[in-house]
Amino acid sequence: MKKLAISTLLLICLSGLPGFAGTRVEAKAWNKVQTYDVRTLAPEISARGKELVAVKFTFRGKDIHHLKPNWYEGSIWQPDPNGHKGFAQIRVMVAKKDLDAFKSITTNAASEEEITVYGRVLRDFDMNFFFVQLLGRNLVTDANGNVTVGW
Repeated sequence: MKKLAISTLLLICLSGLPGFAGTRVEAKAWNKVQTYDVRTLAPEISARGKELVAVKFTFRGKDIHHLKPNWYEGSIWQPDPNGHKGFAQIRVMVAKKDLDAFKSITTNAASEEEITVYGRVLRDFDMNFFFVQLLGRNLVTDANGNVTVGW
């Protein structure tokens, strides 16, 4: 009876987490993650290929395009006082299952709230551009230092 109660309690606790079924990153890889802001990462993104990164920004672009099956292209932005247009931006790819969470991020260019997302810098060889494949905004760390990233 006690095992049944513990199993039921565990099942109830875990059932509250399906929205956070994210990407697991081993502690060894997670310890190498660098945090950038958009202004810093944008000009050197090609040198960061395949790296896991944390990116700080203030708003997302309004345009979202369905480029590949199950993947959508968008952008994240940050004011750039040194930039020609006043803003710096990076292309991002978002999985179809994460699109609603990505759309919930503000598109207000006047926003001052800093947002952090986690992802991997990749290159689209067909279209010849670099982007960040977004994994999520939230982190859960286990006792061994492994991290699960999700929305």
